[in-house]
Amino acid sequence: MSAHKILGRWDSVAISIGIVIGVGIFRVPSEVAGYLGSPLWILLVWLLGGIFSFIGALCYAELSSIYPSSGGDYVYLRECYGKALAFIFAWSELLITRTGSVAAIALMFGEYCCSLFNMGDSPIKPLAVAIVIVLTITNLFGLKTGSRLQNIFTLAKLLALALIFIAGLSVWRAPASDFSVANFSQYTGDTGGRALLFALMTSLVPILWTYGGWRDNVFLAGETREAHKSVPFALIITCLTVTVIYVSMNFLYLYHLPLATVATSKLIATDLFRVLFGEGGAKFLESLVVLFGFGAINALILTGSRIAHAMADDNVFFKFLSRVDPRTGTPVRATLFNGIWACALIYLIGKFENLLFFTGLAVWVFFGLTALCVIVLRRRQHIADHGEESFKSPLYPLIPVTVALVSFLLAVSAYQKFPHESFWGTVIVLLGIPVFYLQHLKRSEAS
Repeated sequence: MSAHKILGRWDSVAISIGIVIGVGIFRVPSEVAGYLGSPLWILLVWLLGGIFSFIGALCYAELSSIYPSSGGDYVYLRECYGKALAFIFAWSELLITRTGSVAAIALMFGEYCCSLFNMGDSPIKPLAVAIVIVLTITNLFGLKTGSRLQNIFTLAKLLALALIFIAGLSVWRAPASDFSVANFSQYTGDTGGRALLFALMTSLVPILWTYGGWRDNVFLAGETREAHKSVPFALIITCLTVTVIYVSMNFLYLYHLPLATVATSKLIATDLFRVLFGEGGAKFLESLVVLFGFGAINALILTGSRIAHAMADDNVFFKFLSRVDPRTGTPVRATLFNGIWACALIYLIGKFENLLFFTGLAVWVFFGLTALCVIVLRRRQHIADHGEESFKSPLYPLIPVTVALVSFLLAVSAYQKFPHESFWGTVIVLLGIPVFYLQHLKRSEAS
């Protein structure tokens, strides 16, 4: 796509962390606490989410070192399964996964912003749309502008999270939640194991959405210097860093707030700082979350336009997305399309929870298929073709098989728990099939 090799190793880390640590950690823990009635199980499932993300990152590290070009999953799926499946993936990214995540985070940005300035609920959607528009326009000025902005957001975010954790530990008191082992063993009896498995898999859907942005810098590999080294490094560092942060944050929530409060709070970080430091502390925290929302939305817009452009290069139907500004290397039409459709989803779906599971089914089906690409490429001996430059995932084939199996179980759990949202997400994905063959029919007629 672009010939500009602008991003370095730590730029890749900043973009990944900037996407992962959005505002999900300030909302999703409430949902997880509603599924699991034990603080120890809650901490364990967040740790499991980090471990799963790490072994998934090992798969992506291998794939990105073999194909160090922009497009990420789209390129891997195209090379392993053909253009039809790759098109369906890219179609779902455009219309569901990426734009749905932008819309969800923008709505959370609006919620915290309204709470910060005591504006009530009515401005939430207009504020969400406004932030998407502003950051879309910012990214039209080029990758260098967007990446510099992202580095600033990420540095501020990590410093703020360190401050939150230090502040939480500085207020010593008896734990508000019960961390006893008796609570840990609540799932007993003949149906206990099945109930626990269902609760864990259901919890992992929102948890892994919160972890999910670690893979997004593979979409910028073509614009990264020494991508075969820089991208795997960023993937692994991001997963390890974020796991420590997320488990620590959940410990703080459960230590200072009763489990029942954690399970019902929509602005859980605000409630934590209100308990620790009063109303002034709550307002300070809300201002930080608003800043975090800026960074997460900016990073999703920055990476999302690249996969849209990669799809446009291969598919006639989306050729209008392929224009790149020669001065900045920015895929202008793809960036605008992502921003406009995200704004539409904010009003069409309108709630964070609905958007979360609207995106879930497609995410995990394609994630599992992408993990299996490691096996497909090993069988084709692509690793040998790339010599020592190629990163090799350890414990082959256990890791890609495990990632794929868990991903497919997560897709089933999402459909069982939220069938309505999952159904409409599936319908939109399947609509991509006739679109793919329609564009090929038009190509045949043209030739």
